[in-house]
Amino acid sequence: MSFRLFIYYCALCGGWAALFGWLLGRVASPGNPLGRDGIRGMMLGIAVALGLSLVDCLWNLSLRQIGVIFMRVGVAILVGGVGGLLGGLIGNLLFSVSPIFFVFGWTLTGLLIGASIGMFEFLSSVINQKNLVGSRKKLVKCLLGGTAGGILGGVLALLLRLLWLKIAANADFNWLWSPTAMGFVALGMCIGLLVGLAQVILKEAWVRVEAGFRTGREMIISKERTTIGRAEKSDIALFGDAGVEKLHANIVLENGRYVLEDATTPGGTYVNDQRVNGRVYLRSGDLIRVGRSVLRFFERRRQR
Repeated sequence: MSFRLFIYYCALCGGWAALFGWLLGRVASPGNPLGRDGIRGMMLGIAVALGLSLVDCLWNLSLRQIGVIFMRVGVAILVGGVGGLLGGLIGNLLFSVSPIFFVFGWTLTGLLIGASIGMFEFLSSVINQKNLVGSRKKLVKCLLGGTAGGILGGVLALLLRLLWLKIAANADFNWLWSPTAMGFVALGMCIGLLVGLAQVILKEAWVRVEAGFRTGREMIISKERTTIGRAEKSDIALFGDAGVEKLHANIVLENGRYVLEDATTPGGTYVNDQRVNGRVYLRSGDLIRVGRSVLRFFERRRQR
């Protein structure tokens, strides 16, 4: 999908997931305030982390990589659930002390939900002793986006809460659905929107599929070595093209510049219709052709 669609779906799924989390929390929450607020917050964190991690997986992975998708989503749910639990407890229980705690609680939730999106890749890099630069950058971007979304969403949720407290001044707040439901949706949409925006705005290099599998797809290059091929584990997967090898080429970050390497393929790899003999430095706007598939490379930073 394109970057615009990615941001749109992050915001949309964040809002709907938050509403679903509110419904689950409403059903599952016990009677005592401590358990109620904690469970509702946890359900919010689980649902929003689930929705955003699925969008991230569909953007970066193929459905054939079902095992990796399950692991990514599982880690996201765990981290997001902890964030929601802490945010719900801090924000709602200390609201009477100061409204600042309410915003702080949901800011913490946003931070951990954002972290949940990049946590699997970071942990995988650590466990497999891979270069941490790319996974660390993604984790930081998601942390920043989630934190900003938590602040903005927390402020909106607080304003909605205060508004409904004023409108329904004589009602038992715990029986009102609108304040928490609307607050959850605002919070989920803000976290999703800012997590998506942070990844797109802070990107350094990316490619767009001009021809081939899922034309129009845009992918951020965040690793030291990005693989291109038709294998399921390829970072840029180009299925359905017989001219593309399982591992066809690599985009490597070397001394601050991106280099394209051909994996000694029979059909070759071409940059601007010139066959690559081993490796070649890439410039923003270059066309990369492998088989019948064409990618356009972009880089935000100016070349040295």
